[in-house]
Amino acid sequence: MSKLSFREFPRRIEIFLILLVSLLLLSTLAFKLINNISFYNAFIMTAETLAFIYHSHSGLGKALEIFLSIFGVFLLWWILWGIFDMLLEGNFTKYLKIRKIMYKLEKMRHHYIIAGGGRVGEEIVKYLVKEKKDYVIIEKDVPTVNKLKKAGLFVIHGDVTNEAILKQAGIKDAKYIILAMPETEKNLLVTMIAKEINPELEILARADKPAFISKLKKAGAKIVVVPEVVAAERFLEAIK
Repeated sequence: MSKLSFREFPRRIEIFLILLVSLLLLSTLAFKLINNISFYNAFIMTAETLAFIYHSHSGLGKALEIFLSIFGVFLLWWILWGIFDMLLEGNFTKYLKIRKIMYKLEKMRHHYIIAGGGRVGEEIVKYLVKEKKDYVIIEKDVPTVNKLKKAGLFVIHGDVTNEAILKQAGIKDAKYIILAMPETEKNLLVTMIAKEINPELEILARADKPAFISKLKKAGAKIVVVPEVVAAERFLEAIK
């Protein structure tokens, strides 16, 4: 159970619900046909049988009650134990958190994706929060992710070069992606992937050398910033 993935987890809940609903519907239908009663009364009889309250006197009705008492109660205990096991492992709470994040991402439109949650990315996000702009950070480093979450920032853990992670971040509906990572080669790769997914996306990229500016712009970046060059320009402005 501890190795349960979040892809498998909702599937287990789905199986639990399907089995429970199937049991109730089939038993209710069987009681209705055997006793020639309404669906409502048949459902009440099903519920009471699961609570070990018996009514039938006919052979088929009695057989159904015995079967439902044994199999139905076993199934209910199995479902309840499975749910309890999930709660005990903490997976249910984690799943709810993930669903909350996914729901928020599904509602986002024309938002900002910040690739890289380091110092540059964090400063950009602080400005976006101040301006009340929708954003999501993609960060691979677990300690950095935990730090950003602790600061109350909206971040998903993953590799930004992974197309599935970009789609999870809502890149198809995003307006901007800001590549704040220090690795220029990675920024170049993400630029190409992002443009392929969403040609209308505006890309702002960071480069570690001026030589990469033309390559990033050719790949689809609208603005390319070299931090060292920007710092030098600021210094020069100050001493003029």
